[in-house]
Amino acid sequence: MEEMIEAKRDLGEGRWDKILKRKMVELSFADTYEEAKDEWETTGKVYKHSHYGNQPDWVRDTGHTGYCLCGRNIAYHFQVENTVTGVKEVVGSDHIGAYLIIRQLISNLNIKKEDITEAMIKDWLDSRIQTMKSNAWWEENGEHFNEMFEAIQTLDGAINIKEKNLIRRSEGYFWDYTLKTRATGKFGDYGYQMASIVWRWNHADNQKNQLLKYGYPNARLWADLNLFYALRHTHQPKLEQDVKTVNDYTSNLRRQLKEKKEKAEALRVKRELARLKWEAGAEERRIQEKERIANELAQRERRRLRQEKRAKEILENQSDVFVEMCDYYGIPQFSSSNEYTSYELRSLAVIKEIIITGKELSSSHLHTLKNILGGNNDE
Repeated sequence: MEEMIEAKRDLGEGRWDKILKRKMVELSFADTYEEAKDEWETTGKVYKHSHYGNQPDWVRDTGHTGYCLCGRNIAYHFQVENTVTGVKEVVGSDHIGAYLIIRQLISNLNIKKEDITEAMIKDWLDSRIQTMKSNAWWEENGEHFNEMFEAIQTLDGAINIKEKNLIRRSEGYFWDYTLKTRATGKFGDYGYQMASIVWRWNHADNQKNQLLKYGYPNARLWADLNLFYALRHTHQPKLEQDVKTVNDYTSNLRRQLKEKKEKAEALRVKRELARLKWEAGAEERRIQEKERIANELAQRERRRLRQEKRAKEILENQSDVFVEMCDYYGIPQFSSSNEYTSYELRSLAVIKEIIITGKELSSSHLHTLKNILGGNNDE
């Protein structure tokens, strides 16, 4: 439990208070306690005693480490100074009273002694004592704390967690750790899972982190840090496995992305070569198309000439049946001697063959004959 420190307006008549009064007078310029007490004020230095040999020089020089000026056993050592004689001494938390604070308040606030209230004294005490405790703690444990915290903060972020998720971002993976903000189990018991040390100490998302709130770690955080530091080599393989997993996933992803990029580039090159090849063969294709069209036209012309020749042969062929049927249909006899178009020649040849074979002409055949022979019909 944290030691509770409250300011007394003045020393009382108890045993330790009487001894302190006497010794303060002995070390003061004034001859009475009522006058002497106004000569003393705090310096801001404080030390929490843990074991001998660890105390700072300003405590050791008093010759009573672990004890107040009054002789009472203490944990917190607060340095006080007589501003007249220059004597510096150490008192315990029970004797950091208002009488040691009032002089500073008068100076700092530029007010009269009678205007100082208990609330002012309490506010000063709350702020100053916290700072004193913090300074004392860091003086005793700071180097060790910094060494351990630096060694475990990365490990803490991967071990003291509630859950973790592997997240892909851009061309790699990373672990999204959710820090454990409350411990599970009891310290020292099997299965104990501490809350994140980083979260409690100085995490930016924790507005009540102990660095901001106290300026030094509380007893539980300090104990957890020592335990976690001692077991760091046990936890290290878990972090290494997490790192390996991330590296493996990232390496595989980058390999896939590289292959995909290479395939895309190969396809782009292939299409570009095809485009260049297509453009290079454009003139040749135009020539080939012209040749194809010319050949097709030539074939059509040869076919037309063959059809015309055949049509003329049919039209020049004389047949009694043809003569009779022309009389029957009342149409003039026709031959190739007249000037007909290629289409007309072929049409007349088809109709003549129908007539010669004895088949009956349809109305469309008769209509075609009328259109072709109309101008040559004497009727």
